[in-house]
Amino acid sequence: MKLFQKFLTLTISLVMAIPISFSVSAQDSTPTLGIEEIIVTARKKDESIQDVPMAVTAITEQLRESSVRRIEDIQAFAPNLFINRTPGIASGAAITIRGVASLESDKSYEPSIGVVMDGMFLGTSSGVLLDNFDIERIEVLRGPQGTLFGKNTTGGILNVIRTPVSLDEMGADLSLTVGDFGRQDVKAVVQLPIIEDTLGLKVFAASIQHDGHVYNTTLKTDVGGDDKLNYGFALLWEPNDNFSLKLHHEIMEDKSEQGVYVNRNVVGELACTITLIGFDPNNGCEKDATDGPDTVESDGSNFSDNEYESTIFTVNYDTENFLYTYIYSNRDMDEQNMQDFDGSAARLLRMNYFNDWEQTSHEFRVTSQFSEKFQFIAGIYDWEVDYVQNWDVYDLFYQLSRLGVGAWGAGDTLTGYGRDSYITGLPWESDLASNNGQTQKTESIAVFASIDWYLTDQLTLTAGFRWTEEEKDFLGGNAGVGYYPLRGEPRPPLYDPKPYQAKWDETTPKVGLRYQPNDDVMYYATYSEGFKSGGFFGRQANFNIDPSYEPEFVKNYEFGWKSTLMDGRMIFNGAIFRSEYDDKQESILIPVDLTNVATVVRNASSLEMDGIELELMYQVTEAWDLMVTYGYLKSEYANYFADLTGDGIITDNSNLVPRNTPENTFGITTSYTTQIGNGELKGRVSYRFRDEMESESQNRPEGSLDSIENVNATISYSVENYSITAWGRNLTDEREQRWSTIGGLTSRGWWNEPQTLGVTFKVSY
Repeated sequence: MKLFQKFLTLTISLVMAIPISFSVSAQDSTPTLGIEEIIVTARKKDESIQDVPMAVTAITEQLRESSVRRIEDIQAFAPNLFINRTPGIASGAAITIRGVASLESDKSYEPSIGVVMDGMFLGTSSGVLLDNFDIERIEVLRGPQGTLFGKNTTGGILNVIRTPVSLDEMGADLSLTVGDFGRQDVKAVVQLPIIEDTLGLKVFAASIQHDGHVYNTTLKTDVGGDDKLNYGFALLWEPNDNFSLKLHHEIMEDKSEQGVYVNRNVVGELACTITLIGFDPNNGCEKDATDGPDTVESDGSNFSDNEYESTIFTVNYDTENFLYTYIYSNRDMDEQNMQDFDGSAARLLRMNYFNDWEQTSHEFRVTSQFSEKFQFIAGIYDWEVDYVQNWDVYDLFYQLSRLGVGAWGAGDTLTGYGRDSYITGLPWESDLASNNGQTQKTESIAVFASIDWYLTDQLTLTAGFRWTEEEKDFLGGNAGVGYYPLRGEPRPPLYDPKPYQAKWDETTPKVGLRYQPNDDVMYYATYSEGFKSGGFFGRQANFNIDPSYEPEFVKNYEFGWKSTLMDGRMIFNGAIFRSEYDDKQESILIPVDLTNVATVVRNASSLEMDGIELELMYQVTEAWDLMVTYGYLKSEYANYFADLTGDGIITDNSNLVPRNTPENTFGITTSYTTQIGNGELKGRVSYRFRDEMESESQNRPEGSLDSIENVNATISYSVENYSITAWGRNLTDEREQRWSTIGGLTSRGWWNEPQTLGVTFKVSY
């Protein structure tokens, strides 16, 4: 803490000296270069990023680089941002901003980090790992964003903006990418003005193919590859200067393989035991495994068959005094994801998830335009979600029956699905599946407002609030029902379903001051609160264990600055913050009995986070630019009492370090452009350092990750409408393994991607 205080004092001193230290050099220099102004919609209106009194990073030009393949690749360009694939869920992302994470993909647990695409809140962690396709800009909003965005965004927002529809120019952007491990990406965006300056159509499509970088020695094939198809259209109608209507519709089909797991089973875990006693001729123990960063020996395939369909309808009506905006969105997700949880060649635990999710939202807001001294945004927001989730568990109960362990007791004849096998002592057959599931309906409504009151030419007061009411109706199946799906048996109904219902409401305020001593420097200070609703966690299978959890709350204190220096050639922005979480929601694994492990969510802790974020952009010369980011984060549980082991004993866990909270992150990106012949040669190198961190809730040694460095690079040559780019990802081939356990049953690990090289061809006309 003393080191942090010294660093904080030094940073504040340097920041307060900005207007003085650069004033002389600014007078003596001759304007020749300047960083292009970046317009963002972080406060739901168009503003220069240097005028926004909050910590926001806009990622624009970097998205044009071929080494940026998915949203996860943007973490090198923003401080205190960490993005990782959610294991086992196609297109699922575990996003962490300022140490606040969305690590749980289950539909019953809403993320703390929101992903918004063209005004549509995506609603769940699955399906948010968007490919870098038809994206104009990604805004990283750090800290609670509940006032304007709501929907449980206690940690921050990734605001994704698609490319606009052209009303006056016909054109097309086409690209082909080939690379290591069978990567083949084909992308196309076509602009078709139908009525000049009035009606335009954009059509887009992308095919993402990748064989996978891991070889399965049991199945004798490459695994972990991508298989995606993304297509749709956007229609824009502007009959006059005051009215616009935009319709966006897209479909993403994802049949990628997810969850390529290596064997981490130790002696004593069931996956290892069934091998040692001779039930399986293959290796189920880590000590006998041959797994490595690029090989696995799992005997089960990990596949997905998912479809995401989204519709966004946006209307703007502009009058002299007000701008009226209405946004309707609908997202329908149909998912099936098969995972081999044990990661070994032993057939122990496979789970097949079936999710049907539909969300609908309505937002109406008014933006004032009648005064330069007083401006406001106010609106209402309605959100509804219905989902059904089922999962089949394979192999586990078959192996237990061979051990003579019964899983269900008397009374199972009520189901009529042959569960009496445990009572009679007859073993289950190998194609048995145990089914469980739940349903939930969520209704949420909110009223929000934010004002800017320009007290003087230099001082602005910002104030806002959001009132939210949310109700959830949940029905969860208690224990599983055995059936044989491969024989054509229908999925059985939920066994002994348990209903739960709750309603919460909360008002979260925000207040801040912005001080601008001159056109080039701005300071701000804000206080904001965030609210994340409670709920009922659905992935625990045994609902005799209370699935409910209560809301969490956050208070955020922040001081920041925005500075444009050296006649526009340099931007130096930063923020110093402290976040205090009460009733922090944490997901933990607890064993229930020999055959059942429950993942539960508990309000177990208070959490304090202190941090610093620094961002520098420098146009060194006309040809050379530089971007540097640094994030410092100190996080600790102030009060964390919970049963983390399932022994019924609540312990003090305040010594634990939150997951995905490295103390230091650092990124530097530089590019250089030169003319060669009739074309332009451009090279870009991106470096990112991440400190050591914990990836597992109990901080067991297996989940501790060392610091890691990553380098991506591109070099491209373009002539007129054509370009060719050679790119490399993870050029230093840094590897690390994450780890997770399902207490007593199995443990598994998974590795990051190795070095990959490729080439991209583009044509634009």
